[in-house]
Amino acid sequence: METSKIAKQMIEYQRTLFENTYKVMTVIQDYSGNMIQGYLKQFPWMTEDSRKPLVDSFEFLKTARNDYKKAIDQGFDRWEKQADDN
Repeated sequence: METSKIAKQMIEYQRTLFENTYKVMTVIQDYSGNMIQGYLKQFPWMTEDSRKPLVDSFEFLKTARNDYKKAIDQGFDRWEKQADDN
């Protein structure tokens, strides 16, 4: 019984650590993307068509980041369920 309680605390600690790290990473990536896009708008020779691949890559990054978080959350949920079963 005590082992199950320790496992749950460890899982909750790891989940909180991941959530906080993910939030920081998200803020930094979003800020960097906005800063780069704003910087590129300053160049008159950069047309919207030439910026589009870069903007698309930022959108792909956000999608991949969200998919990664979903996978990690599912892993934590399975881990917690397994700790509850024991």
